Amino acid sequence: MAYATVSELEAWLAPDPAPDTAVRLLEQASTALDRALYGAYYDRTDPEVLAVLAKACVRQVHWVIESGDETGAQADIQSMSTGKRSFSKFARSADGTAAGSAQLAPGAADVLKVSGLFHFDPLVEG
Repeated sequence: MAYATVSELEAWLAPDPAPDTAVRLLEQASTALDRALYGAYYDRTDPEVLAVLAKACVRQVHWVIESGDETGAQADIQSMSTGKRSFSKFARSADGTAAGSAQLAPGAADVLKVSGLFHFDPLVEG
């Protein structure tokens, strides 16, 4: 289930309308947030946490709409043009994986960081 509603997205995008794919984009954004928060501990029933997640979700969708890359397929493409020549290649990190894949929108990351509600402290047992 998405962290934000289509109505919340429409309010953020106003005066522009939400796209026809809003429900799908909100679900994908929620998954991106879950991935970013993997290993964090927080109270999923706290209204303040839910409000922050909704806000970050809407920021993530806005970023995806503006980037025009819903699937992230273009996240690891680099291109360069010099005069009449143009070069394109896939960007790879040192370990050979796609360098730009699985990104979280800067605005969504900022919302999560400044809230102070998500903790990644190590869990020590024993």
